[in-house]
Amino acid sequence: MRIVVAMDSFKGSLSSMEANQAVMHALDGHEVIAIPISDGGEGFLDAWFKTHEDATVVEEVVTCLDGVERTARFGFEPSTKHAVIEVAETTGLTLLSHVDPWRYSSIGVGHQIVQALDCGASVITVGLGGSGTIDGGKGLLEALGVRFFDTFGSVLSTIPHQIHEVASIDWSGLDPRVRNVEWRIASDVRNPLIGENGAAHVFGPQKGLAADEVIRYDEILESYANCFEQDMRIWQGGGAAGGIGFAFLQLGATYMKGIEEIVKWSKMEELLKEADWLITGEGKFDAQSLEGKAPYGLARLAHTYGVPTLVFTGQSDYTSHVESGIVAIFPIVSRVMTLEEAIWEAAPLLTNAVRRVRHVIEKAPRQ
Repeated sequence: MRIVVAMDSFKGSLSSMEANQAVMHALDGHEVIAIPISDGGEGFLDAWFKTHEDATVVEEVVTCLDGVERTARFGFEPSTKHAVIEVAETTGLTLLSHVDPWRYSSIGVGHQIVQALDCGASVITVGLGGSGTIDGGKGLLEALGVRFFDTFGSVLSTIPHQIHEVASIDWSGLDPRVRNVEWRIASDVRNPLIGENGAAHVFGPQKGLAADEVIRYDEILESYANCFEQDMRIWQGGGAAGGIGFAFLQLGATYMKGIEEIVKWSKMEELLKEADWLITGEGKFDAQSLEGKAPYGLARLAHTYGVPTLVFTGQSDYTSHVESGIVAIFPIVSRVMTLEEAIWEAAPLLTNAVRRVRHVIEKAPRQ
């Protein structure tokens, strides 16, 4: 039986590649094609490397969101001068032991952009997702030469980001190479920078904003955005990665769905045409998943070719979603346990969950 396995990451627990491997352990004897996927967040870079054999891994030391210097990767394909950057490499929540939305910066993303420009990149794709910052992209712009001032004309710091004090912006020091780049941002997030569906309201709490800080922070982001000549406060994707999307929109970036990029890179459509099953999943499959996250997008694609989908997840209120071709959704937790235990044991839990339903895969006919 031919089975396409395309698991998204289980945030804080398994990468896409690790989740794929855990599923494959339960499917010995079948023809299994594993594709690492991402909707723009963690795993986006690995998915690109998997489908671009000529790409080079570039590893350099950069200042990350908390001011700590770490070695981070990005990808570069010399033949096309295409660089791919994953925000989570330098600005990810997984790098942090605690959250602090008032401090952390996107400066590491900017450092990687400079390194990509030094490689000769003329096309830069940035996967947005999993960030621990909510600085509106101020840090990455600073790394590119932009300066931010307070009401007294003093240059503001990068860490802490101090976006609540931004009163004016000086673009004169912007790296001139930036203007000659084709910018592309990939994400599953279409939220704007501000408003009820903006970065503070929707994503602020996961980055550490207290409930009574959300409205104030939204007002801060609006004041910050008002300092830019181009009014992009409510543009689609501006709220992605704590407002990093907004900064890229200011540079002229084109927004695209991350999962659509992965489908294109991996030739997923061709693989699904010949498949009997698609197995996918993520850490939590909920209403937000149905707004366009990777597993849902893949299931819908598979459904167009009559291929049924099984979803494995850490948590879900759904049992199936027939309209998109998802015939069953299986939580992987098999006994009472703490969240910490579930995270620690995610790989064997996932393998065992697939083993428990393997008979479904082997006995059920293709739709």
